Amino acid sequence: MRLAYFTSILALVALAEGYGDGAPPSACKDMIPRHPVPPQPLPAPYTLTPSTKVVKAGTPMEITISGNSAANTIRGIMLQARAGAKIVGTFKVDNDDRLARLMKCDVQGDTITHKRHDPKDDKQTVTFTWTPPADLNDNIKFRATIAHTGEVFWVGLESAPVKVTL
Repeated sequence: MRLAYFTSILALVALAEGYGDGAPPSACKDMIPRHPVPPQPLPAPYTLTPSTKVVKAGTPMEITISGNSAANTIRGIMLQARAGAKIVGTFKVDNDDRLARLMKCDVQGDTITHKRHDPKDDKQTVTFTWTPPADLNDNIKFRATIAHTGEVFWVGLESAPVKVTL
C-alpha cells in the first residue's frame, strides 16, 4: 500500500514538474507542451515581432518575443518558423543562453525550446536569429508556445507573415 502511495506521489511530482528541460518531441507538430492542464483560453500577453517583412532566402533575420508588461515573463518556450504546416529554417542560440536551447523536430535547430533554468533567468523579452532555407520562396509565420508557469501557458501564438524570396 505504501509503495503504491509513494509511486503515485512521484508520478504527480513528475507531472507537476512538466518538461523543465524543454518541450518533448511529441509536441513538434501541435506545439502543445503536454502539461497536465489545458492552455489558457484568453489572448496571450506576448507579442512575436519579426525584424523584417521580407527576407532573402538564406539570409538571417531576428524574431523577438515580448511580454506586454514586466509581469509577463517567459518561463518556457517552443518557437518555430512555418510555411503552412511545414517547419522551415534553422535558429541560432548562444551556448551561454540561460533560457533557450535548440532542438530537432525535423532537422537540428529547426525549433527553439527552453532549458532547465533558475526562475531569476526568466525574461520578459527574448530575441533569436532565424535563417530561412536557401531555396525557400514562400511566406512564413513564426509560431510559439509560451509558458509563464507550468500551469499558465498559451499555444499557437503567431507573428505577422514574413515573405521569403529567392
